[in-house]
Amino acid sequence: MPDDLQTAAHGQQQSKSYSRELAELALDVRYEQLPDYAVHHAKTILIDTLACLVGGYKSETGRICREVADELGGAPEASLIGSGRKASVISAILTNSASLRYLDYNDSMDLYKGPNDDVGAHPSDALPVAFAICEQKGLSGKRFLEGMFAGYQVMGRLIDCFANALEPRGFHHGSINSFVGAAMAGNLLELNADQLTNAMGIGGSLTLALNILDSDGEEYVMTKNIADGFHAKRGYVAALFARRGFTGPERVIEGNKGFATVVLGGVDRYVDLPIREEPYIMMSALKGVPAEATTHGFLTAITLLAQEQPFNPDDIEEIRIRTMERTLIHCGDPVKKYPRNKETADHSAYFLAAITAMEGRISAAAYAGEKYRDPKVLELIDKVVLEHGPEFDKTAPAASASIRLEDGRVLTRTAERHEIKGLPENPMTEDDARAKFYECAEGLMSAEQIEKVIAACRRVEEYDRFEDVLSLIKLE
Repeated sequence: MPDDLQTAAHGQQQSKSYSRELAELALDVRYEQLPDYAVHHAKTILIDTLACLVGGYKSETGRICREVADELGGAPEASLIGSGRKASVISAILTNSASLRYLDYNDSMDLYKGPNDDVGAHPSDALPVAFAICEQKGLSGKRFLEGMFAGYQVMGRLIDCFANALEPRGFHHGSINSFVGAAMAGNLLELNADQLTNAMGIGGSLTLALNILDSDGEEYVMTKNIADGFHAKRGYVAALFARRGFTGPERVIEGNKGFATVVLGGVDRYVDLPIREEPYIMMSALKGVPAEATTHGFLTAITLLAQEQPFNPDDIEEIRIRTMERTLIHCGDPVKKYPRNKETADHSAYFLAAITAMEGRISAAAYAGEKYRDPKVLELIDKVVLEHGPEFDKTAPAASASIRLEDGRVLTRTAERHEIKGLPENPMTEDDARAKFYECAEGLMSAEQIEKVIAACRRVEEYDRFEDVLSLIKLE
């Protein structure tokens, strides 16, 4: 039997389509049934997401997106957060998602599937869908949390069931945000299971992005910052269509020439695992540094070396990084060695190692344009050596760093997973989240403003209008 017909036959054997399962997961969320520990984690993610959004607000990405939103016009339905202005829901989703994505500092879900194959994506990139709908419809903080959990349930389920990542197949990980955006919109707009299943089919069948936006061998560009928001927006639009009776392919994942076959490489590449009892939001890790997730191991190792065995950056002869294979391929390719822009710099193992050795850590301030041309940074970049450490392939992003000094000393440190801030083994504390907000908001918000936002997020379920939380952010 031809492969495509085998795929179709396989799908017909299921009692329930995968998209319907996702729809039911999204619609089954009830605030009263959410575990306290998961709600606490969700609130930390909200603080983290808003911090990242503030941090990207003044970027060229943020500025251009706000200008395009003004040009597109439309009803003033939802805030361009921080600006004091409103735009259409669609424009608000795109603009706010681009700002929060800019620093590459927001949360991620990552699961190891095999050598050089980590399935991952950024669920908070879709949160502007929930922001905008809650504001447009005047929904409460509890309803926001339900919409948030709906999206995280769907993303976690997808990542769990994918047998391999999208990127090696040539697709951008943000492509799955059409499902996530549909889930958030479906929950908050109170679609029924049939409608949301159709929305999954509409969005899932029409939304794919090429991984040239996040590929080895390619310089990164600003489009990287808007990719996830575009997909999340399409999920929202799909929900609007489905709510009115528009239909989509229910077997969008397992059907003939569906998502599993085309994107993952075969219908068997979507593995129907048991649904986790713990909310999938607990898979989401926050970032302790604004850089590509698999670099966090060696960046932590260099930071710990600087604290435990202080050294003078001027005395460095070599920085040797030992890390997983994917990091070498994804962040160590020659085109990223001397970055010329922020989008490439946060995925450059060379630049990130050099800055961390110079300054002790990577912060949001690391991406000031002049640093890409700083002779001292360029000199250190030339001293960075990357090598594959097979022992780290299954414990990513654990890694080691060795710094050889002019006096002959070699300082070596391995950073295990439990030492890397933000991972489930070492979750971000309330103090960590607060410090990150201050870092991202430096020069943009006063301490009083920051504390009001954090306090509001911590008691978001008490707000009758979630919009009142967002309105506390004033950046103009």
